[in-house]
Parts: sequence; C-alpha cells; structure tokens
Amino acid sequence: MKRVIIFISIVATAMVAGIIWQGSVKADNAPMTEAHIARIRANCVDAQSTLSQLHASDALLRVNRGQLYESISTKLMAPLNSRISLNRLDGVSLVAIAATYEGQLTYFRQSYQQYEEAMSDTLKINCTNQPVAFYDSVTDTRAKRKKVHESTVALHDTIRNYKDEFEAFAKQFDGGSQ
Repeated sequence: MKRVIIFISIVATAMVAGIIWQGSVKADNAPMTEAHIARIRANCVDAQSTLSQLHASDALLRVNRGQLYESISTKLMAPLNSRISLNRLDGVSLVAIAATYEGQLTYFRQSYQQYEEAMSDTLKINCTNQPVAFYDSVTDTRAKRKKVHESTVALHDTIRNYKDEFEAFAKQFDGGSQ
C-alpha cells in the first residue's frame, strides 16, 4: 500500500512537471514566453487536480511515515540505549547515531511543514489568471518536496547505520552464549 502511494506521488509529480514544462526547459532568469503561459492556462484544471491529489496522498504518507519514524525513536532506539547505559555497556556509537536520527527527524518535520505550506499556497493560486505566479509557486513547492525526500533518505540511511551498529554491538555477546 505504501509503495502504491509513493508510486502515485511520483507519477503525479511527473505529470505536473510535464504539464507545466511540456518538454521545454526554461532558464531561471529567462522570461516566460506567451506560448508557455498559454500551456499553463490550457492545462490549469488538470494541473490543479493533480496537485490536489498529490497533496492528499502526501498528507497521508507523511502521517504514516512520521508515526513510524517517531516510533523507531521512542520505542526502539531510546529504550535500547537506556538499557545499554543502565547495564554499563559501551553503547556510545548507538547513542551518537540516535542523536543524529533525532536531528534528522526534526529536520524532516520542518521540511514537511514548509512543503505543506508551499503546496497549500500553490493550490490557492488561480493558474488561469496568474499562470506565472502558479508556475513559480509549483517550482518552489517542488524544491521543498525534494528537501522532504532528502530528509527521508537521510533517516533511512541512519536507521540502516543504527541497525548495522547494533548488530556489531550484539556480536560482542554472541560468542559467549553458544
């Protein structure tokens, strides 16, 4: 189910990019052509519909992911690190990775909040009457969505690092139990 939502989000983003760009690449400082503005106006309803669907699916995905990330921190990392510390074992590397994870989780929340606000602002723009403002807003929203994606990738990398470090930590005790 999660993969379907991610796939739909990617397809929707690609569709919006295709609708807006229609194969033409515009330099950041170059003025928009009348043809480009006309394409935005012509595809306005489709673009806004796609963005609305993306907004809804991203909100659901963010809640589910956010809860998962929070659970990993509060129900796995923190209790394990506490137990290791209480037993006076050397878990410094696990604690360091968990601290990094907490910082990344905070960045994820902030990035998503900025993306959410940008997407909401984009959806309020009438792209028929304000095609340039709509285009600029979509570009800004896309950049903020990319930051959310990057923060998600960083969280996954840190989770993987924590798992690897835990396995190395656990191997210290496997030898004596056989």
